[in-house]
Order: sequence, then structure tokens, then C-alpha cells
Amino acid sequence: MKSGIFNVPYMRPERTPREVFDYSVLMAREADQAGFTDFMIGEHATQGWESVPNPEIVIGACARETERIRFAPMAHLLGLHQPGSLAIQVGWLSRVLKGRYFLGIGPGAYPRDAIIRGQAADLSEARPRRDEALEIMRKVWKREPFHYEGRFFTGGFPEEEPSAEDGHQEHVMPDFSPWGGPEALEIAVTALSYNSSSMRYAGENGFSPISFFGGVDVARSHWDTYAEGAAANGHPLDRERFRICRDVLVADTDKEARKRAINGGLGHCWEKYLVPIYQRFGILQGYIDDSGTGIDVADVDMDFIAEHVWLCGSPETVIRKIEEMNERIGGFGEIVLNTQDYIDDPTPWIESMHRIAKEVVPCVRPVGTAATA
Repeated sequence: MKSGIFNVPYMRPERTPREVFDYSVLMAREADQAGFTDFMIGEHATQGWESVPNPEIVIGACARETERIRFAPMAHLLGLHQPGSLAIQVGWLSRVLKGRYFLGIGPGAYPRDAIIRGQAADLSEARPRRDEALEIMRKVWKREPFHYEGRFFTGGFPEEEPSAEDGHQEHVMPDFSPWGGPEALEIAVTALSYNSSSMRYAGENGFSPISFFGGVDVARSHWDTYAEGAAANGHPLDRERFRICRDVLVADTDKEARKRAINGGLGHCWEKYLVPIYQRFGILQGYIDDSGTGIDVADVDMDFIAEHVWLCGSPETVIRKIEEMNERIGGFGEIVLNTQDYIDDPTPWIESMHRIAKEVVPCVRPVGTAATA
């Protein structure tokens, strides 16, 4: 199993842009040194708790601070960008990183992000805008002349000028297609809701699936929906590509991990931001079903969150919980850790990151072996 990082980032709204930027770079550097495989950065323009409007800038800053880890915007909200500009931006950065780059795409989920770009607040056109934008981006990456006039966007690629007889090079165009060619660029899609249409879209197009865990049944539905989409278009299935996002914190003992989680940035984020959202939209129900407690969603407190929502504890406890989840889901290839705001004292969080990558994930046994070993 591999380990990744999702830098949403969950930062307190009072943090300054410079604090968010510097902390994100710190997280990437530590993740690279710890041995994580991927580092993904969210894109949000109007969320106080998720405050990176341009992940490419953070990725660029991290490029010279890291050696092995792969980066991705997760996700570029394609319908909110000019496709030609974004195609050049993505291709160029993938070359800067010499292939340590993959691309997350999405339609957008927050109405305010659309409003600020002059688009419909109901997001009714978000998915067709995403599809049309990606079509233009792929045409740009082919570097062949075209002119496109679609429902939402126009785009094109110019004719290559003939070589000058005098040897001057003013006609030369740079190649900003993705490193290794457009077909080599991994594209990934995230999902949160049950039977998500985003997972079907990912499967239909051969993209990688990323599940924001909301309970075993939700995660299973993500894979099943993805598999149905893949089968419809003849794409092969590989559970190694299936990533699961969780909140994870490791310490010497379960008691110490629980204390660091509840009293630290992880607990603050869930209490002030995520629990109210998850209660309002019914996202906690999957965790309640998994717990077997039968409690009402209104009664969910931080003790329930620590026990049944987070993967929180000693290395042995977290290994066991990941193995149990892996068995019940049917297998996945990468556990992705959401970053949290420990900016005032990052030591416990950084220590946990290193232990997850070095002591936990390498010890997780494959599906079919953990239960019988």
C-alpha cells in the first residue's frame, strides 16, 4: 500500500495567506522526507477553511524543496478556468517537475466559487463546462492547429510558422504539453457522495478514483460505480489506483494520539467546520452505520469522532483499523492523509506523518491475509 497527502488545506480562517503558503510547503517537504508517494493540494477561492485559490503556485514552490514526491492540484475546477491557459499551465508545471505531477479535475462544488467567476450559483452547468474545458485542453496538448467554438468556451492552436532561412528563431514555439506526452499524464477525480456520478465519469474516461471516506458502504459504492463506468468503455480495473482519504493521527499510545487529535488542529477543524457540515448534509450517517452504535446524527460528539471517524491511535491500532477498512471495502491502493492546522506547534503532526509513512502503511497486510494471519 502507498501513502499520500491531501493538503485541502484545513487551516483556520484567521490564518494569513503567507501562513497557509508556508505551512503547505512545510507539509510537502516533510511528506517527501517521510516517504509519502503523492501530495495533492485543493483549489478553493471562497472557503475560509480551505484557502488555496491556486495550487499550482504552491506546487511550484515545492518543486525545489522536494526530490521524489508527486504533486497534483486536487482538483482544478475546469469550468472556472480558461482552458487554453490552464492547458499551458498544467503542461509547463509537469515539465518543471519532470513528471512528478498528475492532474486532478472537477466541476466545482461551492456556489460561491462559481458566482465570483460570473457563473450560475446552482452549478447546473458545472459538469458540461468541465467536459468542454478538458476537450480543449487535450486539443492544445496535441499541438496541432485547430479552432474550437463550443457552448461555453472557444480555443485554438496556431499554425507553426516555417523556419526562417536566415536562421532566426522568432518563429519557434515552446512545447508546453505534459511531460512524457498527454497520454502519460495521470488524471484523477474525487468523490464524496454515495454512488457519485464523478466516479462513473472517472471510470468511463479511465481516470484514477479518489474517495473521501464517508463509511464503508459509501466507499464500496464509489468503487462499484467507478467499475461500472470503466466497463462501459472497456477500461481495465486496478484497485491499486483507488485512493481513500482519511484523517489519521499516530502517537505512542491510543490515549496520547486521542489527546493530540481532539485538543489539536484536527479536533478544532472537525468541531468548528466539518461536523456542522457533515451533520447538515447527512455525511456522518455512514460512520454511524459502521460504528453499530445507532446514535442520532445530532448526538455525534468529539469522542464519537475520535473513535469512529478518525484513524487515531498507536501504530498497531491504526494498522488494524486500516486493515479492517481495506478488507471491508475490498481493497484499495493508497491511504491519503488529510493535513490539519498544527501551525502553532507542528511537531506532533509532523511526527505522526513520519510514523504513518514509515511504521504504519508499510505494515498493512493485503486484502485476504490480515484476517487469517
